[in-house]
Amino acid sequence: MSKMIDGVCIKCGYMKSGGKVQINYDEKKSDLELFEKDYDKMIHNKGLLKPFLLGSLYLTYKGYFLIGFILNTIEWVISFNLFNFFGMFAYLYGFAFSLVFWIVYFLIMRFILSGFLYTFVLYLDKKRILKIKKESPENYRYILANHKVDGAFLVFLNILIYILLFVICFVLRYG
Repeated sequence: MSKMIDGVCIKCGYMKSGGKVQINYDEKKSDLELFEKDYDKMIHNKGLLKPFLLGSLYLTYKGYFLIGFILNTIEWVISFNLFNFFGMFAYLYGFAFSLVFWIVYFLIMRFILSGFLYTFVLYLDKKRILKIKKESPENYRYILANHKVDGAFLVFLNILIYILLFVICFVLRYG
């Protein structure tokens, strides 16, 4: 005698037609384990290749588009300014010397980001889980278990926005 949504009981899965819906999540898992499919890798900091290669775009890949876009913009502005700063040394010591400095900075920054991003994504996931719990307390575990993000599309969209912004800035400056 629980509340039914679209003809399905939110507690037991009983349908008005007499059948039963199987709920595809494990009751023993925590909310964060249900929500984050890569929880085991993230909690043990394994498989850091995606965060290393994507950098701040990894946040976009995990479904946090705006935060990923802002942090990626900051990352690129810092990288661009440091590349220009190291470019000053090109006149003194040669271009290869300044390029090596920038590559070393880039690798160090990516190593730091790849270690930090898992923790930050789990923090953001906890905040999103609390929001989902408030919005639908009856069936939030079902929502958490069926949560999916099209990360590749979001990364593509983010890169497309950067290309569009670059073209607009180029046209405004030289057009």
